[in-house]
Amino acid sequence: MKILAAVLGTTMLVSPPLHAHAQSAAPKVADAKPGDVRVIATAAIRDPLNAVLKQAEAVIGKPIVAEYGSARGNLKDEIVKGQDFEVAILLPDVDDEIEAAGKIAPGRFEIARVPVALGLRGEAPDLDVGSPAAVKAAMLNAKSVKYAPTGAALMTVKKILSTLNIADKIHDSSTVRAEVPLAAGEYEINIYPLSEIIPNRRLKNLGAVIAQLQVPAVIEATVGKNAADPKAALALVKFLQGPAIDQALKDYGMEKGPYR
Repeated sequence: MKILAAVLGTTMLVSPPLHAHAQSAAPKVADAKPGDVRVIATAAIRDPLNAVLKQAEAVIGKPIVAEYGSARGNLKDEIVKGQDFEVAILLPDVDDEIEAAGKIAPGRFEIARVPVALGLRGEAPDLDVGSPAAVKAAMLNAKSVKYAPTGAALMTVKKILSTLNIADKIHDSSTVRAEVPLAAGEYEINIYPLSEIIPNRRLKNLGAVIAQLQVPAVIEATVGKNAADPKAALALVKFLQGPAIDQALKDYGMEKGPYR
């Protein structure tokens, strides 16, 4: 992946931090004010990005409005339908689509990678997920298996289901909006990027999916073809490729790309 070569000029300007999981007042790039740097980002990088937003704003000299969601779902749809932005932080296959649609400028910049992990809700003491056979048993015995059908973990989900041949055997709750009720002794398996499992206090982190079934999510930044401020957009990408976000990425189970 390319690395930006130049550091662009900076001034000081910060705005209030965004709440990592606020739903009622979640920012939307469509509501951004003139001069705001509009960022459309996969939920997989929400917490690390929120942790450094104020610093990023100071570096680029502009307020940032960051909208998070499903890279392969609502975010891609918004972009394809014409929503402009300065920076999109999405997945390679999504970038392929929006690039083909003429929505991004040349250049794709890897920001981070994150393994997909398993989160446990409910009662299952000492649940074993350390081998393909153990993962299969855990999935088949779960009252519910939850994942985002258009989320960053989808490739791992598909690999698990196809490799273990359990796609039509699990209790798939991926399209169920409400929380699946669990009785005593029942449990639910959640399959999401580790960066989304770690901050979720309702889940016990069972760790990254084993290597045989793992497809880490690669997170890339691109600049919008119709960005109102390409200079600020490139400055933000440069910031995200630098060391300032390293600790935040590490805190949420992510790591920098192979260019390091």
